[in-house]
Amino acid sequence: MAKHKKKKNVDKEFILSSWAIKNKTTMYMAMALILFLGVSAYFSMPRESFPEIKETKIYVSSLFPGNTAEDIEKLITDPLEDKLKTVSNVVEITSTSQEDYSMVIVEFDENISVEQAKQKVKDEIDSETSEKTGQHLTVPK
Repeated sequence: MAKHKKKKNVDKEFILSSWAIKNKTTMYMAMALILFLGVSAYFSMPRESFPEIKETKIYVSSLFPGNTAEDIEKLITDPLEDKLKTVSNVVEITSTSQEDYSMVIVEFDENISVEQAKQKVKDEIDSETSEKTGQHLTVPK
């Protein structure tokens, strides 16, 4: 004789979902209230048309066609980083060297204006390029 196993019919119910389905009107009112509060909070937030964002980063890019990334790093990026480390108010220097291209980003602290920072970087770059010829470095305006 084979024994037949009876399958148990388990009725699982999530109480919160069942309550929400039974009380549709309450749920619609709660959703409308949340939507109304969200929209009113959005319109009551203070906003500025042109907030003052002070970012004192200077980007220095240089092109030296026909060179590998390692050559660009050795010939341009590393000497520039060494020269720019001596500038006052510098917080961080980051650089990227690619084939034919170098990018050095100099970040200053907030106690210096962007124009002063740009002038300091330009002076250091000019002194570096005057020592070497054939390299044209630009500081974007």
